[in-house]
Amino acid sequence: MTTWPDPVQAGRMFRPLDVQTARLLARFDGRQCPELPVLAALVSWAAGQGHTCLPLSEVSRLLTDASLDGAPFRDAAVLRQALLASPMVGRAGEVRPLVLDQADNLFLFRLHRDEETIAQALRLRTELPVPEPPAGAAALLDRLFPVPAGAATVDWQRAAAALALCRPFVVISGGPGTGKTHTAARILALLAALSPAELRIALAAPTGKAALRLQESIRAAKNALPPALAEAIPEEAQTLHRLLGFRTDRPGFRHHAGHPLRLDLLILDEASMIDVPLMAATLAALPAACRIILLGDRDQLASVEAGNLFGDLCGDGGVRWSPELTARMQPLLAPARLPDMPGDGDGPLADSLVILHASHRFHETSGIGGLARAVNSGDPALLEAVWQREDPDVHIEAADGPEASAWLRQWLEGHFRPLFTADNPQQALDELGRCRVLCALREGPAGVEGINRLAETLFRRAGLIADHERLYRGMPILILRNDYDLGLFNGDTGILWPDDRGTLQAWFSPADNELRPVALTRLPAWQTAYGLTVHKAQGSEFDRVLCILPQEDAPVLSRELLYTGITRARHHLTLFCRRTLLHQIVRRRVRRYSGLGTKLRHTDRESAPDKAATGE
Repeated sequence: MTTWPDPVQAGRMFRPLDVQTARLLARFDGRQCPELPVLAALVSWAAGQGHTCLPLSEVSRLLTDASLDGAPFRDAAVLRQALLASPMVGRAGEVRPLVLDQADNLFLFRLHRDEETIAQALRLRTELPVPEPPAGAAALLDRLFPVPAGAATVDWQRAAAALALCRPFVVISGGPGTGKTHTAARILALLAALSPAELRIALAAPTGKAALRLQESIRAAKNALPPALAEAIPEEAQTLHRLLGFRTDRPGFRHHAGHPLRLDLLILDEASMIDVPLMAATLAALPAACRIILLGDRDQLASVEAGNLFGDLCGDGGVRWSPELTARMQPLLAPARLPDMPGDGDGPLADSLVILHASHRFHETSGIGGLARAVNSGDPALLEAVWQREDPDVHIEAADGPEASAWLRQWLEGHFRPLFTADNPQQALDELGRCRVLCALREGPAGVEGINRLAETLFRRAGLIADHERLYRGMPILILRNDYDLGLFNGDTGILWPDDRGTLQAWFSPADNELRPVALTRLPAWQTAYGLTVHKAQGSEFDRVLCILPQEDAPVLSRELLYTGITRARHHLTLFCRRTLLHQIVRRRVRRYSGLGTKLRHTDRESAPDKAATGE
């Protein structure tokens, strides 16, 4: 059997880290498992690609796709037997470098442990006894979510709030404008008003930018509530890392199972951006009685790091409450009647999911909303129909047309020139906040780096940037790392502008809209920001968006990435792309191997093999 590709072949697929992982485990294995080097390198590679595990059934295909010899790895049963003969590989519950579960998924130990931590913590919450909703719950729901006379259709925002009364763990998924934070604010008011004691509440998100947007949204939602109900709702949101107590001197967080947070309720926004290790650390740091509410969009991009956490929690997006929960919820939703949705064996977490579909931002005739729905459908015919419809809020510019380059230069000049002609930094920041260029890639002519170079070249030629200037007035920048002392977070955007003394400073306008300068020497890591990657823009919204796709296909291009880019636009979207490539992208979904979905839906520690383990 082939045990290790030669160095030239290895370079086609494996990173140096993957190769060193394989060599280390092979040395300790003592050649008891000839297949171990390749499988160890492959499971390390899989973690780097965002997977939490490696299904043995996929090994042969992955190697073959990388032009390596996959034939000796076709039989998963043979691989399983060989791996379990190695002292480097253990079953669930054993502490070994690699873990092989009953579904033939091979894990790095830490990722298997993290999935187990999540599954056990969430199953524990589903088993906690929850008291009957207190008297007055239905009347308070009526105040928070008024029901039109004679309404028979369920208000799913109200249903989400009622569910938060009945369940200690709730997942609320919905697209832009479906009212997730609006609902969350009313859940806070509901739980606080009905609690016999003051609740200890935290609001958090995975990034600083997302935390600020959550904070802004909660404040806006509070203004629409009666003062007596709004008073108990906290306004401050923070990053998960700050909540957990990120440490710079050692791995891990200050809060953990041995030193938990003192919380009764945690609301996490933009949960689709949370990776499996971070969620495991969060759950380990929470008291068992702490209620958890996750807000997110199951159709957006998964986290940058390992896992497909929010997708695993939402499953296929179907709401299938048990008859017991339906009966308990019905009085809280009357006179509306819940539709028939019997549970189908998805396990206790099925009773924790609510999907919000009605968008208050994109109405039925919205071109942006229609395009987002067409992309999510995966149907190129629906996409083509939107292309032909020529909606006023959507423009699709063919990137392979004869005038494509001239069109792009004209767009950049027209939309970014106000950064240089503004009278002050606030005006420049306002202009920057009105429109953004989002790129699918970081590198290449159509990537962030290419767009940044093109924009600077155009403005140097126009005389707005001096040839000798590396830093200049009107330069947009993007913060890449959190700095809590400065109050700057990964994803924040600023503008370079001289102060009254003529010294160039970086200017930011945070959530309180108080314009403030920061000395360039004090800035955390940053980059030029004429263009942003779609990943960096996740959690943000802009009035106008130009979404640029590359000329050639790339593995990173997916339905989820396209949907995320499209839905960053509030009022107008321009797509700069090739039509044929657009059709390819909508057919491709992000595929992440994960064992979490199976763990969540089965009470046994080890689960039978299931197609859900591949994340499809």
